[in-house]
Amino acid sequence: MQELTAGRVRRGLADPLPPAAALALLAVAAAALDASVLCWSSIGALAGFSLSGSV
Repeated sequence: MQELTAGRVRRGLADPLPPAAALALLAVAAAALDASVLCWSSIGALAGFSLSGSV
């Protein structure tokens, strides 16, 4: 089993996939629940995240 080091943890937390996936799931869930404000705000967060150069 590989040892868990600070560098591996940092790389895992800095990966852009988890927050983007969480925001996408939030947008889909909000759309399914007819929560239009939450849906559009999560889509806006995804757009801001992608435009920031993080993705």
